[in-house]
Amino acid sequence: MGSPSAELNVLESLRPWYNNGLRFVYKEAFPGLEKLEQAVKQKGVRPAGQSIAAKQNPAQQPVHAQSDVPNSAPLQNSPHSSPVSRTAAAPMPSHFKQETPPLKSSRVPPTPSKPSQTPVCHPDAGSWPAPWCQLASRITPRLQIFWTYPQLAQDLSGDADPARRKLFQSLIGYMGLPKGAISFWPCTTWNGSELENNTDVFWQGVRSYGVRFVACFGSQACSIIAPEAPANASSVHVNGVQVIVLQDPDFLKVLPPEEQQLLSIPLLRLPLF
Repeated sequence: MGSPSAELNVLESLRPWYNNGLRFVYKEAFPGLEKLEQAVKQKGVRPAGQSIAAKQNPAQQPVHAQSDVPNSAPLQNSPHSSPVSRTAAAPMPSHFKQETPPLKSSRVPPTPSKPSQTPVCHPDAGSWPAPWCQLASRITPRLQIFWTYPQLAQDLSGDADPARRKLFQSLIGYMGLPKGAISFWPCTTWNGSELENNTDVFWQGVRSYGVRFVACFGSQACSIIAPEAPANASSVHVNGVQVIVLQDPDFLKVLPPEEQQLLSIPLLRLPLF
């Protein structure tokens, strides 16, 4: 099989080829090979390829068009390793190098296309009676949920309760939704002295704007817009719309902000957007 010491003279850059059985190569494949061979001869090192080839098959001799794998000069011995003859690794010929193939088009994941959305045509704000008309002018395509409570019509008449206003400003900030995602929509009207129920306009607005969720503050408001809902229900579905029943605003407004938020947690669980 040849002398094992012959493998010590194989260049590390060519050892994979040598270990796979390569013994002879064309000189044209390695530019500068003659200079490396000349350096080996000057240092008196016998090329490994010739010695192994001669012992493996004495009848076969390398022709002039072929040459052995270039060897290297010996390095200084290390106390932890055997003396090995090495030299700087010669660069691999360009036609031996394998470049990474480009990614096939079939492997490239297609860019997800956004489904085409039909623009929503909202009713003209002036077509709604007061006080809904002033709210309709502020509704945007981002609308996700209506908030309602019995005293809303009174607050919209110019006689608003500052404590209720502060409460809802705090809760809207607590929700952290984009501007326009929440809109108030009255379920009553205010005649100057008392509240009057008006569920027809309320549900007409829910249908016109495609709202799927309603936050109903107070059991009184729930009995107005969903009179068939069970008593003390926390959530009911009316015509495909989910109605979340929360505490009355006059009860919430006197609580600390932490308790107000705690009692409004069901709003955070809605699958908006």
